[in-house]
Order: sequence, then structure tokens, then C-alpha cells
Amino acid sequence: MIAVIVLLSFISIALPIAFSWRLWRLDEPARLGWLAVLAETVVLVALILSLGRWDIAGIWTRMALVGLLVGCILPSAFRHARRPWHVADAGPIWRSHAPTWASLALFGAALVYVMVWGMARHDPRALAFPLEGGRFVVAQGGGIGILNHHAGHPAQRHALDIVAIDAAGFRAAGFLPADPARYAIFGKAVVSPCTGTVTAAVDGLPDLLPLSADRTNPAGNHVVIACGDLQVELAHLRKGSVVVAAGQQIAVGTVIGQVGNSGNSTEPHLHVHAVDARSGMGVQMSFDGVVPVRNTQFQR
Repeated sequence: MIAVIVLLSFISIALPIAFSWRLWRLDEPARLGWLAVLAETVVLVALILSLGRWDIAGIWTRMALVGLLVGCILPSAFRHARRPWHVADAGPIWRSHAPTWASLALFGAALVYVMVWGMARHDPRALAFPLEGGRFVVAQGGGIGILNHHAGHPAQRHALDIVAIDAAGFRAAGFLPADPARYAIFGKAVVSPCTGTVTAAVDGLPDLLPLSADRTNPAGNHVVIACGDLQVELAHLRKGSVVVAAGQQIAVGTVIGQVGNSGNSTEPHLHVHAVDARSGMGVQMSFDGVVPVRNTQFQR
């Protein structure tokens, strides 16, 4: 698990740097060749920025990579601005840049898939954001598995895993600290996203060390609220923090507990999903009119 996280974070940073550096040094004889490499670079970086876990690699790192790319595009564009569109001796552009066109098609198709299907709206239901006291980032969210590991589960297709970030833009003090308290979201107040009736409230399960998981109690300490025709579940709460009980009527914004690391959780975060009570199918949620996907941020 640690090796996978390290590898993915390295790729998320190293590839944009490498492609930006290539663009900086690029010396194409014709503008069409330069445009092909530019398009490939921009599409690849956009795809990585969409898919990467920037709460791990750093929210400001993501912005720095965008700045680096722009800083490489401008001088490269100036260098190629007065060159001809095509050099006859170089042969057909599709042949001389075949690998570039192939990777552009591959990365472009992947980006379209993420943007069209992963971020599509599916009649979202408006709820209040369920956390207070910080800057929060969606770590898992969206309608496809590459953005959201819950997407394959019918009842949790639109589930969200939410973390917090510190002033430096990271979700934790350290890459994968063993102490749950070193994660920015640990202990943050969880509030009801709607007005309704508490149908389940579980407390007393321990907060586990990161990378541990209690698969016999998947939701850990959790609260379920009946909000009209929705059942909204908020899971992995901190031991001893749940302050509501089954049968209790609560209003939107009522504190129900704190974020912990109980249940089937690899690190502190808030899991929230809404289910249509009649069909048992997961329902897409929106907060402040925004349908969250991976890397969507909220300030509270």
C-alpha cells in the first residue's frame, strides 16, 4: 500500500515535470510539429491533474505544476512563432510524429472519459456540507472507478471520502503517519447534512492505526439519517464522539460526532453516501450547488 502511494505520487509529479521540460527544450522545424507536442503535453498534464490524489502530493504542488507548464509553454511558443507551418523535406506530419499522435489520441480519449462520464450529473440531491472547521478535499468521488473506488457498488456509487488539508496543502503531517491525530481531518466536527430522523447511531469501536482496517464492521462508528426519501450515512467516526441516538429528530447542521478512523478505513476520513430508501440505489449529492468529484475543495 505504501509503495503504491509513493509510486503514484511520484508519477503525478514527475510526468508533468518531464513533459514540461521537453516542451521547454523543444526545437521543431515547423509549427505543426510543435503544436502536436504541445497538445500531447497539455492533455497528459490535464489528465494527471484530474486523477491525482493532490491531498497526498500537495494542493500547492498541483498549482506549481500548472505554473511550470505555463512557464515552459510561453518561451517555447515564442521560439516557434515565426517558423513555417510545415517543412516539405520532413515528410507528412502524421508520419514524422506518429508516436505523438498516438499518445495524444490515447490521453485525449482518457481525458474525455473522465470529464464526460466521471464528472457527469445524475439528478443530484442538494445537501449541506457535513463538516466544519477547516479546508476539505474530496479524495474519492465521481461516477467512475478511476476517480472513486466506491463506484462499482450500487448503493455507494456516488459515495464520497473526504479529507482535510493543512496550511501547506497536505492531508497529514508526514507521508503516511502512524498516528491518526497527525491527519488534518481527525477530530473535525461532523454535522448533519439534512433535517431528519436518526435511524442508526453506532459508537464504541476503536480508532485504528492507518493501514489497519476492521472489515467485520465496515462503517465503524457511524450515523444514518432518514432525510425524506433518502438514507444518508456518515461513517468512520471517532470513538466516543457520537452525540445523537436512534429515533432522535435533528436539524441540518446539528453536530453528530467527529471524524475518526474506525471500521474498514485505511486512514482518517469521512465517508458519506446517500441511498434512495425505495430502490436502495446510491444517489448523487451536491453541496452549495457543486457535485463533488476527486480534488473538489470546500472551505468551512
